[in-house]
Amino acid sequence: MAENKKQQIIKKFLIRAVISFVIWTVVFNFFIVPHTKINSVLTESVVIGSAIGLKFLGYEIGSEIQQSESNTSSGILTISNEPAILVADACNGLELFALYAGFIICFPGKFKYKAIFLPIGIAILFLVNILREIALALNYHFYKVSFDFNHHYTFAILVYLIVFLIWRYWLNNFSTLSSKVN
Repeated sequence: MAENKKQQIIKKFLIRAVISFVIWTVVFNFFIVPHTKINSVLTESVVIGSAIGLKFLGYEIGSEIQQSESNTSSGILTISNEPAILVADACNGLELFALYAGFIICFPGKFKYKAIFLPIGIAILFLVNILREIALALNYHFYKVSFDFNHHYTFAILVYLIVFLIWRYWLNNFSTLSSKVN
């Protein structure tokens, strides 16, 4: 592919990405958060998935979902009746899913590949988020000193690395930049 053509594709992608980001921010803050339960449902799903995972690993788990009047929710997981982790709406992965989806949608590629790859990627990211919460709960339970660092840096870097790898796979195999797509 000619270098000029690649530059045009990337320029078009960046313009679409900025527009999509502005639209997502407005929709998320002025519609989704105040008027829907998607954050609450997703937060509860992450708490339930994390509890199932921890039970599978043999831990005695308790969980409680809390709803506030401001349409936000959080879930508390306990291990052996000791607080282990608080899963808030900000931790449920919704904004990460939107970031991932925005990239796939904005980058040129065939619709059929996007339609297949979007739900698969979001499912992978959902499972990665549950694994992150399980690891953070165990981190807090066994070694509280490193929890803040791991929460803010280690697991954030790992999750974004996984997002990058999924994007990269899509770019190399399904975007219009790929020589594999006809």
